Amino acid sequence: MEPPKVTGLSPKEGEPGTKVTIRGENLGTSQRDLLSLSICGVECLMYAEWHSPSKIVARCGAVRVPQYGDVIVTTKSGGKGTCTVQFKVLVRCIGLTDESAVWVDESWFGKNRPTSPSQLYPDDPLRLSDESSVERFPVDELQELFPEGSGDILSPNFQPIWYLLEITMVLALMI
Repeated sequence: MEPPKVTGLSPKEGEPGTKVTIRGENLGTSQRDLLSLSICGVECLMYAEWHSPSKIVARCGAVRVPQYGDVIVTTKSGGKGTCTVQFKVLVRCIGLTDESAVWVDESWFGKNRPTSPSQLYPDDPLRLSDESSVERFPVDELQELFPEGSGDILSPNFQPIWYLLEITMVLALMI
């Protein structure tokens, strides 16, 4: 059998994920006959649907830069094919106000900034550290100064000065 030959594309340009109808000659005898289908150098066989020896429908893969490229079909029966037309990949830059079907991981936006009270505590909230270099404000002195108080932010008896004395002592030694 002759090698596959891609002679037409519809559409001829699109963003990654665009459904492309590929027309040509000797594009295989079945879905199982397809070995490879690349658009602009990106393997797209996973997204390919074989319809007939002259038609395949596939989705353009994840191309990162805008470019023109060949659509190459490889089959068991005909080997690696050729292409007489090229597909143009358009990569759209999504701004802050543009709609997008992509989930944005917002956990990175507050990086290195506390977003909840639990993150305001030092690294060792249970004071189980085996590092002797980290000194702490003596708890018995804090209890003398604030008999009903606590340095726990979530406690109803929270005393900001207690908390600041604890955290300042730890931070001063870390610097």
